Amino acid sequence: MFIEIKTDKHPDLVFDYVINILKELNIDRRKAYDIAIKFPKKMPKGYGDSFGVCEGDKEDSIIYISNKQSFFEQMITLAHELVHAKQFMYGEYPSEREAIASEYHLFGKCFPFSELKD
Repeated sequence: MFIEIKTDKHPDLVFDYVINILKELNIDRRKAYDIAIKFPKKMPKGYGDSFGVCEGDKEDSIIYISNKQSFFEQMITLAHELVHAKQFMYGEYPSEREAIASEYHLFGKCFPFSELKD
């Protein structure tokens, strides 16, 4: 699995968080899948004021997280979108119900709070 993360805020912490979520979702050992995560100043055309978007298929996913949220809100949105990446990976129809039901649990269990600096 290849993971690319483009962010200016706490890149190492975000990477560790993503790895923790992938482990929790039991998809961290999948070798033939790529995930790109971007935190653009402006969301891609057509997505307006969305806080997060995941596009993907059985081979790869690209996730966009809006920077118009606080850092912690971005991390909750990232958990939500990684659930969609898992759904794409398995060829499932993206379910908002599953993503919404999982986002806070994943954030609470997987966020590396110990890495935050005072």
